[in-house]
Amino acid sequence: MLMKREAEAFGKLVQQRARPYSVWRNTVQPDRCLRVGLVSGDLCNHPVGYFLDNVLGALTALASDRMTFYAYSTVNGDDATTQRLKANCASWRYVATQSDKQLAQQIHEDGIDILIDLSGHTAHNRLPLFAWKPAPVQVSWLGYFATTGVAEVDYLMADPWSVPPDDDAYFTETVWRLPDTRLCFTPPDVDLDVSPLPALGNGFITFGCFNNLAKINDAVVSAWASTLKAVPESRLFLKSKQLADESVVNDTVVRFTALGIGAARLILEGESSRAAYLGAYQRVDIALDPFPYPGGTVTAESLWMGVPVLTLSGSSLLSRQGKSLLMNAGLPDWIGLDTGDYVAKAIAHAGHLQYLSTLRTGLRRQVLESPLFDAPRFARHFEGALRGMWQRWCAQHEGTRCTSEDSM
Repeated sequence: MLMKREAEAFGKLVQQRARPYSVWRNTVQPDRCLRVGLVSGDLCNHPVGYFLDNVLGALTALASDRMTFYAYSTVNGDDATTQRLKANCASWRYVATQSDKQLAQQIHEDGIDILIDLSGHTAHNRLPLFAWKPAPVQVSWLGYFATTGVAEVDYLMADPWSVPPDDDAYFTETVWRLPDTRLCFTPPDVDLDVSPLPALGNGFITFGCFNNLAKINDAVVSAWASTLKAVPESRLFLKSKQLADESVVNDTVVRFTALGIGAARLILEGESSRAAYLGAYQRVDIALDPFPYPGGTVTAESLWMGVPVLTLSGSSLLSRQGKSLLMNAGLPDWIGLDTGDYVAKAIAHAGHLQYLSTLRTGLRRQVLESPLFDAPRFARHFEGALRGMWQRWCAQHEGTRCTSEDSM
């Protein structure tokens, strides 16, 4: 509950500085076409952009007469992902220079029905804006893994795996569960085949983790060292931007050497282009998720490259992210219940090369057909959720007549 209390303290602070709207111009009609606003600084080549890309395209294709999207980008960047997202939005505003009051007024004037925050407490967020309540319904989704603490954010999008019902008390928002997954990934636009299992040619297992090195705490290093000791001749391949720094490489070697794993069993590489990064999975047999902060984008990319990911189920939305991804990918046997089970599963899977080879051959197709990559399926569930939120608001305001008057 500590995280929730700290978030609530933030929410009270921004609430004191805001003058929230209490009436809106939005027509109280439950079935009309909705204006949906997206607020983020990550509408680009970023994990948020990768998860949003195909979903927004599918929503535009399936529901353009029922739902229209308006983007409010909190940074001025523009790349290929930005251009694809722009093509699926009726309006795109760069709002970095606008104050919360100005932006709230703009959103209010745009007649946004449902405003979605895609950042939470991460870089370039505009959470204080949401305390102004510029839209009747406000939602947290995608880019953050805990409560915002902002009372004016009505809902948080989750799924049954990441937020079971007993965890609702950890959120200031009402938890709205999508039936399968809260995340749907866009397949990389890279021409790369899934390679044969490297271990068949190498004669040893290569474990890998391409997550940010900051996630690899001492407990993770200990679990991985135990795994490497139990799997003869195995290697650990780490790839992250931090490993471009020689001092970080040396520190990483020291951490593993202290636990009996010498430098010869480590492969340490820095950042590369996305194509080269994805291609590096052709040298990995089994991916290992860090904990309690597992991968999201990294996990989806690994699965797409045919590499199964071993994750550890935790006790929060964030730490259960890997569990949600793997359950939706059809890989329940790759979820550890605790650290001991995580290590035991890594050792067991490493001992079955034929199973790993067969799994690898069909894994890309398996995940592309799963809810984790099925954008039209996700779009239908997502549209249903937003429509349900809107209809609930309309039921609460039935008989009222919203006007252009505001509280400012």
